[in-house]
This record gives sequence, C-alpha cells and structure tokens, in this order.
Amino acid sequence: MSDEEFCEEESVSNTSKKGDGNFRKARGEAKKGELDEQLKEYINEWRKQRAKEEEELKRLKEKQAKRKEIRAEQEKKLAQQKKEEEERLRKEEAEKKAKEAEEKRKRLEEAEKKRQEMMKAQKEKQTAAGPGKGGAKKADSGMGNVQDARREMTKTKEQREEEKKISLSIRIKPLELDGMDSDGLKAKASELWEVIVKLETEKYDLEERQKRQDYDLKELKERQRQQNKQKAIKLGLDPEALTGKYP
Repeated sequence: MSDEEFCEEESVSNTSKKGDGNFRKARGEAKKGELDEQLKEYINEWRKQRAKEEEELKRLKEKQAKRKEIRAEQEKKLAQQKKEEEERLRKEEAEKKAKEAEEKRKRLEEAEKKRQEMMKAQKEKQTAAGPGKGGAKKADSGMGNVQDARREMTKTKEQREEEKKISLSIRIKPLELDGMDSDGLKAKASELWEVIVKLETEKYDLEERQKRQDYDLKELKERQRQQNKQKAIKLGLDPEALTGKYP
C-alpha cells in the first residue's frame, strides 16, 4: 500500500469515527430529552393527583366539620330539652311538696284548734265539776290517754318536729310594734305576759297528761302480763311462758 492510499484510508477512518461520535452524542441527547419529557409528564401527573387528593381531603374536612357542627347543635338542643324537662320536674315536685305541706299545715292547724277547744272545754268541765269528781274523770279518760299515747308513739321524730313548728306558728303571732306609743307597748307587754302564763299552764297540763299516759300504759302492760300468766297456768305452762320473758 502506498503512502497516499494509507493516508486516504486513515482519513476515512477518522471521519467514520467522528461520525460515530456525533451519532452517539445525538442519540444520548435524544434519550436525555425523552427522559426529561417523561419526568415532566410524571411531575405533572403527580401534581394533578396531589391536587385531587388535597381537594378530596379538603372536602372530607369540610364534611366532617359540618357533621360536627350539626352534632354539636343537636347535643345543645338535647341538653336544653333535658334541662327544661328537669326544671319542669323540679317545679312540679316543688309545687307538689308545697301543696302537700299546705294541706298538712291546714290539717294540723285545724287539729290544733280543735285540741285547744277540747282542752278549754275540759278545763270548764273540771271547774264546773269541782275537786270531788276528779277520780271519776280520771277513770273515764284512762283509755283515752292510752290511745293518745299510742298515736304519739307511732309518729316519727320528723313528724313531731313538724307538728311542733306548725303548732308554734299558730300560737305565736308576729309582733306589730310599729307606730305604738308607750301605752300601746305596755298593753302589748301585758298581753304577752298573759299568753306566757296561759302557755305555762298548758305546758303543766300537758306534762301531767303525759305522766298519766305513761302510768296508764305501764298499768295496761302489767294487766296484760298478769292475764298472760293466768292463761299460761290454765294451759299447764310456766307462768312466764306467755309474757315474752323467754325467747
């Protein structure tokens, strides 16, 4: 091979190599551009999907907030209805108790008035009968005392306290001292003194009546005990068998 042919072949070889390099470079740039386009499409698709998810999340949050607002309003209405119902029940209960208390107060007030009238009548009878007939009166009233004592024993402490308050409210009237001069105050003081004397007298009578009732109860129990002993003896049992001495 001559030098010219060698140079020509080398020149062709260099040209071919240069063309291959340009081709690979162009091919690489084409692939890079294709990858860039795919990346852009992926990013755009991701952004669209992200926007949809954010929109869906926003819609769900709004729906949840709306549902929460509706539930809060319903709970508020239910609480208001419950409060009104409880208030109505409390009012009805208070009115019922007030009505019962008023009816009971009226009954006790009437009973107190009758009791005072009865005590007044008894005092008048005692005064009219004189001291010689006191024993007969005691015998006649013995059973009545026992019955009264039994009725008192069946009452609770609260009932007795309530009756006491009502009785005192009937007896003790409010003082109206406004506008009174010295003479009026003296007259009022004399009136109060007479009331105190009257109440002390009634207190003494009631204490004596209580003593009689206790004595009558004790006597009645002893009489019943003796009757049970006699009954046990007739049945051929121990005398104390029916008296409650043995369990």
